[in-house]
Amino acid sequence: MWVNEAEIEKAELDIKRIKSIAMRISKAAREAEAMGVEIFGGSGSGELRFDDDSNMGKLKLAQLDGIFDGGDGADREWGDGYLRGEY
Repeated sequence: MWVNEAEIEKAELDIKRIKSIAMRISKAAREAEAMGVEIFGGSGSGELRFDDDSNMGKLKLAQLDGIFDGGDGADREWGDGYLRGEY
């Protein structure tokens, strides 16, 4: 896990709070991964999923609160010197 401090400053957000949030989410993601559980985000919703049968869709274990935007996760520098996600 890491945070991009220049991008946090550009967004005018509190670096300590962003680090804290990132650390807590990362800890939960590692815990889920150790159990074979996937954190899925897409279309604005988040879920915990588990693959019990590769011939069917994954079991939806839980619906999460908050906004979970999907996408392929690509990132790049768009010419302004900051790392940004896909458009």
